[in-house]
Amino acid sequence: MSYGTFQKKSFICPRCGVLANQDWYKLLYDSDDALKKVSEVLEYLAQQDLIFPDVARSKILSSTLKLLRQAFKVPEEKGRELWVALCQHCGSFSLWLGERMLYPQTGEAPPPHPDVPPAIRELYEEARGVLPASPRASAALLRVALEGLLEEAGYEKGSLADRLKRAHEEGKLNAKIYELAEVLRLAGNAAAHYELWKIDPSKEQEDREMILALFEFLNEVTEELIAKPKRLEEMEQKLSRKLREEGP
Repeated sequence: MSYGTFQKKSFICPRCGVLANQDWYKLLYDSDDALKKVSEVLEYLAQQDLIFPDVARSKILSSTLKLLRQAFKVPEEKGRELWVALCQHCGSFSLWLGERMLYPQTGEAPPPHPDVPPAIRELYEEARGVLPASPRASAALLRVALEGLLEEAGYEKGSLADRLKRAHEEGKLNAKIYELAEVLRLAGNAAAHYELWKIDPSKEQEDREMILALFEFLNEVTEELIAKPKRLEEMEQKLSRKLREEGP
């Protein structure tokens, strides 16, 4: 999935995964530490009584203006400008150098589930960020995120395997999602142990594709453990409120 398109008025935000309007801003930059120099000159002027001969005053103002122009100079080289796109849906930003998105470094990983808890979202985004450099680190972080989801759902004690099993036996995870969660757990375990994860350079793309599937698995677990119960509770509250309003 492609998340960002340079200077488009709307695209799929790499932070929230929603097709949303984007506000674009071209960044200014500080050339040769010019802002610091300007600040020093203005600070000097503020300490003076401003009783200068006309020649001295003209020279100082000329130097100040020159430094200001230098400080707020915008790169003219095509394709080398820095831009920020602000998402109108979530308020997050993406950073661009020309047509290339520098931040966030999401690779091809899907965005997190909209209902993922904030702490788990941070882990998920970290896993997305390191994916281009290390699929193995990404897998380990996704396992930690899975553990966090179980805690958020009330399964705080025991090994991760035991907690997943209890969630399945209590009907919180159906058979298919339980199976996906187990695959994610085992992959995360393998990523954290040298003997279990023997990287073959010839299979780098295969490793990456496997990790991309793990992101999808975690989103499916989030849907089952967090999102569905949340929607059911909201529906129950609406129904109960309506019944109370209508009376017997």
